[in-house]
Amino acid sequence: MKQIKFFTLTLFFFFAALAATFSQSSTETTIRKAYAALESHDYNTFASLCADNYVELGLAPMPIKGAWNAIEQYKAFFNAFPDLKFKIGSVAPAGNNRYYLDVTVTGTNTAPFMGMPATGKSIMVHDMDIVELNAAGKCISHWSANSAGALIQIGYGSLTNPSTAVVMDVYGKFGQGDVPGILANSTEDIVFEIQDRMFDSKARSFKGKAEVGKFFQELGSKFQYTKFQPTRFVADGDDVFILIDAEYKLASTGKTYASTYTHHFKVVNGKIAYFRGVDDFQMTK
Repeated sequence: MKQIKFFTLTLFFFFAALAATFSQSSTETTIRKAYAALESHDYNTFASLCADNYVELGLAPMPIKGAWNAIEQYKAFFNAFPDLKFKIGSVAPAGNNRYYLDVTVTGTNTAPFMGMPATGKSIMVHDMDIVELNAAGKCISHWSANSAGALIQIGYGSLTNPSTAVVMDVYGKFGQGDVPGILANSTEDIVFEIQDRMFDSKARSFKGKAEVGKFFQELGSKFQYTKFQPTRFVADGDDVFILIDAEYKLASTGKTYASTYTHHFKVVNGKIAYFRGVDDFQMTK
């Protein structure tokens, strides 16, 4: 009888271990399939491997909820790095249906990213990802320990600063002519300081939303932009510095000029509190 019980217990532990091994193997297959689907831009397959409550935790200041919302963010990277590849090393269980992944990401930045021009630089980013699955084996979350690695390696690490995101949003609104949107993203006591000989022969200062609104009206009456391209960001805490390649037609003469602006923003609690714009020597086109 003891031998039978011992044999039964041994058999139980054997099958339990076999089931655990099979479960881990099945999970690892799902995880690797998800990365392969992203790498091949097979977004439908990736979405099918995710649960309805999938959350991306590593690409933005706030979690991105929903597989397709996350995919739109992933596309920005794949567009900027068309040859992006994932090399997955080990997949280790971390308890509670979480898994640690050793990942190496490679690619070349040959297209613009977030409005910034391509650098042509290649990346090799070593990362540690955490993937969580539900009881049905669907992915419910992803987090990257080194999500900024690619941008840092191509020289655009400042884009990961939350203050830079605020400034990028303001530039987007400027391109759309959305002055009310810019003012809504500004503090009540915002200050604009302008040093631009084409705008005015002397330096000008605009204080408060009402005056800044009038600045944009005056700017629109004098300049018609044909190019307004941020080329370099440097961010340190609340301060963001940008170089802008600009081309515009001057309304008073009809002549077209090319210039490089230097912009300095200060962001306080998610809103623009200060701006200083300086023009260099303008060249006639």
